Amino acid sequence: MTTKDSERTSAAIGGPIAQSAEDYAAVRVPPAERQSTLDISLVRMGLTVSASDLVFGYTLGLYFGFWQAVTISLVISLIVLAISVGMGAIGVRERLTLALATRFAFGRQGSRLPSLVTAIVIGLFYGYILAITISVFPAASSTVARVVYCVLLGGLFVLISGLGFDRGLKWMGRIGVPLMILLVIVADVVTIVDAGGFSEILSAHPAKSGQMAVLAIMGLGISKWTGGALVSPDITRFGKGMKSVWISTGAEFVLGNFAFNLLGLILGLGLKSSDLGAAFGLIGLTWLATVAFLFQGTTVSTNMLYAASLSSANVVGLPRKITNLVVGILGIVIAYWGLTQGVINSFLTFIGYIGYALPAIPAIILADYFILHKMHYSAPIESLPMVNWRAIAALIVTVGLNVFAGLVLDDEFWRVLPVLGAIVYLVFSAPQVWAAWRTPTPSAV
Repeated sequence: MTTKDSERTSAAIGGPIAQSAEDYAAVRVPPAERQSTLDISLVRMGLTVSASDLVFGYTLGLYFGFWQAVTISLVISLIVLAISVGMGAIGVRERLTLALATRFAFGRQGSRLPSLVTAIVIGLFYGYILAITISVFPAASSTVARVVYCVLLGGLFVLISGLGFDRGLKWMGRIGVPLMILLVIVADVVTIVDAGGFSEILSAHPAKSGQMAVLAIMGLGISKWTGGALVSPDITRFGKGMKSVWISTGAEFVLGNFAFNLLGLILGLGLKSSDLGAAFGLIGLTWLATVAFLFQGTTVSTNMLYAASLSSANVVGLPRKITNLVVGILGIVIAYWGLTQGVINSFLTFIGYIGYALPAIPAIILADYFILHKMHYSAPIESLPMVNWRAIAALIVTVGLNVFAGLVLDDEFWRVLPVLGAIVYLVFSAPQVWAAWRTPTPSAV
């Protein structure tokens, strides 16, 4: 029996049915549970063919001209794509969630720290996405309507996320992604006609031109989707091979992220309103926006909630369905708060802060897997050390350096790249790297 076969047998406490109900949160995904590349791509596109990506593209249109904004969006998408391919490869090769991958890098108990950071960030994203979805609904400025929308939609998202990948996420991806694409294409066509033609969009003067630096908006964009790239293993672990990673990552960050930024950019340049809901009202599409945002908001919010529940389960050691409920309730509170603060401004402030801590996590995991483990986790999960203090130290030092770079050196771009954390971790692990590369690599299963 191979190491991984033994691990699947011994770690599946409670039997296959129990592990399936938990969506294999604590064990490797069995080969029989692999999903099609199309469904994996649609689920992943559900994260980027989204209201938040539309908002970011819309924001680009408020601050930058068309071609400058297109270049910014493309660079952001390619950087995040590279991170996502690396993390996705871990998922499909090892059939592990992000939370389990952190155990190999940080240790069984040490993984609680990065999982906590991830759960908080992704949980906050979930709340903000819920708020963005509600912001285009009728009477969304009313306190009573906000409370009702948050509770009803939040409850729906908790239910769908609780069903897991096969019964929940992939079906919402099949419905929500095409609907959101249809909405934005229709909205863009109406906007272009209203503006007097596409040439007017190309030459449009941004409403807030000169009020944001290029590196600042690039830093925000990378921070925004580092979380999405980080949780790639949670979905790619269901893939059948690296082909599914390349296709689904391209779908998520090129067809999804870049293309939707572009569509949002057209709206921003054409409508020039800081309120997305009001912008749709200007072109008479509030009703269509409401329907499509409802379905697509369900897709991206359930994806975020699903990822946050997996990381939270690793932090507190509770079943995923319990953490799914807890994170869902907290997300409802965050959504209401975001609506009261103004969704776009508070969302941009939030993604600016996460760039201090979040990039260090994929940096350390990628360095650990590709260099220290040479692209193969050979040890069973239950035999891993309690804490990898080198990874913990690297995380703390990297966050400290990022805070110094941001607050003292006013850096808004370089600190959000997952490079510094990898360098720090490899420096701390120099003897282990030397020993690993002097030892023959065990055959992968």
